[in-house]
Amino acid sequence: MYNLQKIKPKNSTIYTPKEVSEFIFELLRDKPFKPLHNLIYDPCSGTGNLLEPWKKAGYDTWGNDIDQELFKQGLTNSYYDFLNIIFKWSGGFSLEPGTVRIKEFPKLVICNPPFNGMKPKLAPELWLDKIIELFGKDVPIVLFAPIRMRLCSQKTSPRYQKWTNGTYPPISSIISLTTKDTFPKVDFFSEILIFNIQGLEPHYFFKPHE
Repeated sequence: MYNLQKIKPKNSTIYTPKEVSEFIFELLRDKPFKPLHNLIYDPCSGTGNLLEPWKKAGYDTWGNDIDQELFKQGLTNSYYDFLNIIFKWSGGFSLEPGTVRIKEFPKLVICNPPFNGMKPKLAPELWLDKIIELFGKDVPIVLFAPIRMRLCSQKTSPRYQKWTNGTYPPISSIISLTTKDTFPKVDFFSEILIFNIQGLEPHYFFKPHE
């Protein structure tokens, strides 16, 4: 069990810039998974920036965050601890402890998890594990992560085993981000990993506006 309340917000809560959200939306909106009128889900949505372009274009969206204040402000659809929920199917998609019910499985899971506070594992690794546990490894996924999520230093690394033994799906595409230009005051290198979406180039560079 992981207590998200123990993560330090100052070090971990970095909201996605809207221009990055727009870049992802324009990149994916016409791809073969065709999410229109199907659920686009963000399990750690914060202020909702990642879902905003999809919502404006008429897609069904659902945003969750553990911060109740975001829910009270109408910025999220629900607030619960995503890493500790239990999946149940009972005429709909139910997330325990019973306060959340979504009508269908998501057609796209997109999230920018907090990067810090969960040693020895990376928080994006835990989010990816949970997404696969709940929805299977064939669901389209867009995941923000530090580069060291992918670049394991030892073959004995548990994360390396997940990449190579089929636990994680193959990476469809990678979006490289500039560091301080994309996320102010963030000093580590990050990227966006895309899984299970066909028709993409293997690699993109995101270029922040001047």
